[in-house]
Amino acid sequence: MGALTDHSITLSLWKKGQHQPVIEQIGTYDPIPNENNEKLVSFNFERVRHWLGSGAHLSTPVAELLGIAGLLPVHPRTYMSAWRNRQAAEKVAELEAAKQKASGSTQGAEISS
Repeated sequence: MGALTDHSITLSLWKKGQHQPVIEQIGTYDPIPNENNEKLVSFNFERVRHWLGSGAHLSTPVAELLGIAGLLPVHPRTYMSAWRNRQAAEKVAELEAAKQKASGSTQGAEISS
C-alpha cells in the first residue's frame, strides 16, 4: 500500500468537525486497486467493537465497509451499488453479444459469396 493513496479510518469527536484532532486510528483503506484488482481495507476489530459499545456513531462509508467485512449487517447502499453494477455488466454483455452476432452474420455473408 502506498503512503500517498492510503486513507486512515479514524475516530474523532462528531460535534467538533472533520478538522479536529483524531482520538484513535481504527483502520486504513487503499482505494487504488492492486495487481489483483482488490481495494485493501484493514480494521482493528477489537477497537471498533470497543468504540461501538461505547456509543460511537459510524459514517455511511465506514458502515458499508464494516458490513462488507462481516462485522455489521450489509448496508442497504451496498446492495444498491451491487445491483447497479450487475445491471451495467448485463448491458455490456448484451452489447458484446449483439456486436458478435452482427460481425458473425456479416462474415457468413462474405464467405458464401
